[in-house]
Amino acid sequence: MIGPLLVGVLVILAVLVALQGVGRVLEPKDEVGQRIEAWVRSEGTKGKRGAPDTKDMGGALLSRVERRIAKRGLGERIKADLAQADLSFTVTEWLFVRLAVVVGAFLVGYLLQRNMLGGLLLGVLGFFLPNFYLRSRQARRLRDFNRQLPDVLDHFVGSMRAGYGLLQAIEWVARQMPHPAGTEFDRVVREVQLGRSLQDALDSMVRRIDSDDLALIITAIKIQYEVGGSLADILETVGHTIRERVRIQREIRVLTAQQRYSGYVLMLLPIALAIILFLLNPDYEMQLFTPGPTLCIPIGTAVMMILGFFVMRRIVDIEV
Repeated sequence: MIGPLLVGVLVILAVLVALQGVGRVLEPKDEVGQRIEAWVRSEGTKGKRGAPDTKDMGGALLSRVERRIAKRGLGERIKADLAQADLSFTVTEWLFVRLAVVVGAFLVGYLLQRNMLGGLLLGVLGFFLPNFYLRSRQARRLRDFNRQLPDVLDHFVGSMRAGYGLLQAIEWVARQMPHPAGTEFDRVVREVQLGRSLQDALDSMVRRIDSDDLALIITAIKIQYEVGGSLADILETVGHTIRERVRIQREIRVLTAQQRYSGYVLMLLPIALAIILFLLNPDYEMQLFTPGPTLCIPIGTAVMMILGFFVMRRIVDIEV
């Protein structure tokens, strides 16, 4: 018993070490703009001076590998997803979290049933769980931000008609609006104070908040910055359009709530029932997974469930 356990611990340690190396390779290059964003994200913590970055002896080889990985964009994609979800993780830390969840779920499933299949089933669930949490957090944050945009534009229009400049109006919005809009505009102000241009700071906010309405507002600000005109009138018109879109989207969510929750129930209920039956009587449940024609039953069921779920989501996904 001690032998297999020791082998398992050594394998986990080896995977952790390998994952740390992969995470370092996947880390995006430390450019000036990214260092400014990292400093701003730390909420201006004072009294902690970080040690200067040092390059190891294999820096030349690591830089070549980083350039190859950067072409694939994997590290950048992970970093963008974490920024959109407002999670203060690096690429390496997020990979560690995903591995820890998979290993923990596998151990829980194995200890509950003393069966490798139970561990593998929960391990697969643990593999998708962090990504599901990430996407749900992104969607919730985006939804909250879009709901605040009409009020943000009202603050913009009022402050600019009172004589404020654009940066002063952004600072006023940062003080008046709650999270997440207030936090994001406050980051824009602090990035400008650190020496970044206002255009770059606004573009960075668009990358963190993947909102079409926000992109429309930033585009209007850029056009006015180049060609001139009354920015207050432009933002007032954009605000009216966005407010009507938000109202229609809320009505659509109310009308399609039953269909959306029906899709969730139809997707999760068979999975929950299968897990409960497996915990109560694993021998009975394992008959579905024996080699032969019966194996087509769980495979076909899984395919049809996933297909039906996505079809229902597409039906109720109405663009406004």
